[in-house]
Amino acid sequence: MPSSSRTSDADLTGRPAPASLADAIVLDRDGQGRRLGTSWDKQACVVVMLRHFGCIGCDVTVTELAPRLAELQAAGARTVLVGNGAPAAIDGFVERHALGDKPVDVLTDPSLAAFRAAGLIRSAWATFGPSAIVDYVRAMSAGFVPRKIAGDTLQQGGALVVDAGGRVVFHRISKSLGDHADGSDLVDAALGLALRGSPMRV
Repeated sequence: MPSSSRTSDADLTGRPAPASLADAIVLDRDGQGRRLGTSWDKQACVVVMLRHFGCIGCDVTVTELAPRLAELQAAGARTVLVGNGAPAAIDGFVERHALGDKPVDVLTDPSLAAFRAAGLIRSAWATFGPSAIVDYVRAMSAGFVPRKIAGDTLQQGGALVVDAGGRVVFHRISKSLGDHADGSDLVDAALGLALRGSPMRV
């Protein structure tokens, strides 16, 4: 039987971001903390939750997302990537994916508070079960390589798009290490906010 400490599929789409998510403290490369909710205080925000920084599935996710970062910025959305390893792992991750000059913030949440608040799954089955094995083999076949674990290997990822009023307009809960939101879906959600006129806080 699957083993999971969090299996809720509660969809936050159309609802205000929970206070526990907005108030979750995320850390930058220097270990300085800030509320995750400050990421959408002034503009729409795409939040991609990445698992640990050595995750092969996360390498696939970021490789696919990186070419869309400029589009997200043009749509008026800030992009934030949140891993769960130590802050010291951020620099290597940024360098590996050539994100240093890209419009993206890379942060981390070793406490997993933001992951729990977003309803994301922490599960051995999602990490080592059949779907994960297929994801792993597919990533290896595409040329990605496994790296040293840099965080909680059981924690799965996900993605949210939150408007500047704090309302979630897109929510994806990853079911395994290779299950991630398509970059086109994130861009579409951000463009939808731009076309409708995302609320702005001043």
